[in-house]
Amino acid sequence: MKLTQTREHLLESLQATLGAIEKRHTAPILENVLLRIEGTRSYWRGTDLEIEIATDAPIMDGSDGEITLPARKLADICKSLPTESIINLEIQADKRARVYSGRSRFELATLPASEFPDLEDIGDVATFELPENELKRLLDQAAFAMANQDVRYYLNGLLLEISPEGVRSVATDGHRLALCFYPQPMVAVSQTRQLIIPRKGVQELARLLRSDCYTPVQIQASQNHLRVQLDNLRFTTKLIDGRYPDYRAAVPQGGQIQVELDRKAFKEILGRVAILSNEKFRGVRLTLNQNILQVQAHNPEQEIATDELDIHYSGHEFSIGFNVNYLLDAVNHLQGDTLRLQCNSPESSVLVIDPDNDSVRNVIMPIRL
Repeated sequence: MKLTQTREHLLESLQATLGAIEKRHTAPILENVLLRIEGTRSYWRGTDLEIEIATDAPIMDGSDGEITLPARKLADICKSLPTESIINLEIQADKRARVYSGRSRFELATLPASEFPDLEDIGDVATFELPENELKRLLDQAAFAMANQDVRYYLNGLLLEISPEGVRSVATDGHRLALCFYPQPMVAVSQTRQLIIPRKGVQELARLLRSDCYTPVQIQASQNHLRVQLDNLRFTTKLIDGRYPDYRAAVPQGGQIQVELDRKAFKEILGRVAILSNEKFRGVRLTLNQNILQVQAHNPEQEIATDELDIHYSGHEFSIGFNVNYLLDAVNHLQGDTLRLQCNSPESSVLVIDPDNDSVRNVIMPIRL
């Protein structure tokens, strides 16, 4: 088995699969990438048993065969070689891989391809399409609110809800919730399906997607897997088996108190006041009173930070406390010049939205200060 390829093309194929390959794993085969040469193309596949990334590319020259190679070592070798180098890879009789380019020589240990795990058959699938940039937006606008290592395992992922009316992404850690909606009718979808994508699957898929590509990508959903086809790259992730909580019940309705703020100015005030917030609880207090929003924080050292912002508000004085990190995350994931805060009482959640685009909604639970 042989492969001759340019450094750049070889590195591109390797780096595409690295996101699915663990640096250190109890099973050595999962630190390897599967390489198959067939005709004039090379086929690469990496997996950690939860997600799988496969890609293919044309080659300059080669002979058929398949083997698994230490992925990160091979990638580091490619990176260390000069730009536009020609790299040759040969599998020798003793099954060691010989990599050479110019006067550089490397020998790598391999493992047989027959030992490499396979996620390829994902069973019966439902297929639909989404523009690549919209799928990335759905993931990016909600992923920050996912839980991390929560005992409620279904919160350690993102809900993708596909319905005839459109596609919705939802994530929550129990303290805040982020929701994004793609409001285009899904002609190929006859009934609503809920898919819970695990945290790593969300992060790797978002990394692979491009925000400036408007071409539809094919998405396949089976009972236990989600698969996305991007040009010559195929991404597969297992799904979390569980029932996602009713997110609609968590989104506050109405809003007896509503204020619109300059998004950039509010973000800057939160950043300044947060400097003196309690390092553990990160609490800030928002007080509304006669066209003024006051933001205040204090800490166990009795240090206090206060800042104010002019707003349009003529109701009763109102005060509510939040984790400033959650507020900043919500503000950073809105795009417009202004944002709207809506809530009903100091004990109820606040809804943070762009008044000109309510397809993105952030809900934050208050805290006692």
